[in-house]
Amino acid sequence: MQGGALFGRYRLDRPLSVDGAGEVWAAFDTLTSRHVAVRALPPDATEDDEYRARFEREAGIAAHIRNPHVLPIHDFGQIGNRLFLATPITPGTTLRTMLRSTGAMEVPRAVAVVEQLASALEAVRAAGLVEPEVASANVLVRDGGLIQLTGVGLPTAVGAASGVYGLTAVLYECLTGMLFPSWSGTELAPRPSSVIASVPVGLDVVIARGAAVEPGRRYRSAGELAAAARAAATPPEPAVTLAADTSPQPAAGLNRVLVPVDWGRRVMVAGLVLAAILAVVGGVILGSGSYAPDVAGPAPVSSAARPASSSSATAPTAATNPAVAGRARSVQTPPQTDTQTETQLADAPALQEAAPRTPTPQSAPAPAPAPAPASAPAGVVPQVLPCDPGYEHTPPPDGPCWAPGSAPAPTPQSAPAPVPVPAGVVPQVLPCDPGYEHTPPPDGPCWAPAIERGATGDGRYR
Repeated sequence: MQGGALFGRYRLDRPLSVDGAGEVWAAFDTLTSRHVAVRALPPDATEDDEYRARFEREAGIAAHIRNPHVLPIHDFGQIGNRLFLATPITPGTTLRTMLRSTGAMEVPRAVAVVEQLASALEAVRAAGLVEPEVASANVLVRDGGLIQLTGVGLPTAVGAASGVYGLTAVLYECLTGMLFPSWSGTELAPRPSSVIASVPVGLDVVIARGAAVEPGRRYRSAGELAAAARAAATPPEPAVTLAADTSPQPAAGLNRVLVPVDWGRRVMVAGLVLAAILAVVGGVILGSGSYAPDVAGPAPVSSAARPASSSSATAPTAATNPAVAGRARSVQTPPQTDTQTETQLADAPALQEAAPRTPTPQSAPAPAPAPAPASAPAGVVPQVLPCDPGYEHTPPPDGPCWAPGSAPAPTPQSAPAPVPVPAGVVPQVLPCDPGYEHTPPPDGPCWAPAIERGATGDGRYR
């Protein structure tokens, strides 16, 4: 191959490099009218059919990789007895050339180079290609600082440093400026921290694992190696030391926070609780006052002395008889003073007593007979209130208030027949409450000793 000669459609302008992988020429593509770099492989590569087949397959796959850190392929194939790749010409230099002239890199920059190369290797692996050879001579450093991996699409030579191992060798060279000894040799590479004092010791551990002789002990991917290098190169954050607080501290027992007390809220809550307690106690007292364990029901009084609601229990009302118009006016007693009430209670104990309870056998309980109405005590004249206009007392003078002609006719009620006591059953007689006695004994109704009962059951004063 000579300058100015045509290599297929490419005009060779000047040689760029010559190595064991062939020759690299700056050329001009007469078909597309652009400048390219043509890498021509040695002539013996075409004589190996297996190698030629691998080249065509891997170069075809690499031509479709789109990653900024992988040098793209414009064209590939065979011209004469030479296999070739055509790639763009990019301004820059190889990493090995730069390290020879500048020496070791700063740790952050060296880690950045490894991270970019790891991105290229991950893209190649994702495309389904065998990881290519990674060496400082195959890494292009462009003028803007972009790192690109070259040689992608060329079959990897046997024994070449590739993948995680090759990337570890590049990291070592960037940190120390020295070539990394081959793992097949007997020479041990010195630790980077012993060569450059500014290299963290953690990077020694990263390089030792990435270059392990057994592949199973290495990092599983180039990305994992780059992440470990970044973590080892990042200095730990300095511990924040808080200055001692020299302000005067409160004495023991005085550091409690005083919270203002809302006394109005507390008084309101206490009042609500007290009202609830009084309501409960009042209900208990009212319920216990109306409960009589030995009394069957209240003693009946005459229609003149009791309200009309008592007599209306046996008469139809406007709710039960639609013919009744208006409302019945009850007969009430006039208001009484405390002195009158005490006199009436002393003179008429029959009004305070309850109707006696008739004991019944346990085996056959029977309803208690209705007690005879008690007469009003002497000296007490009930007040009869007048009816509303259009109503009259039926029967006069103190009957319920009915419209004329609408009062129901009284129906005589026969006394219920006594329930016979079964043979052999002895009725149980319950004791009377304190202050009462069976009249007549031993199983008569419970009455106060001050009252005598006649044949009709009416109470008479002694």
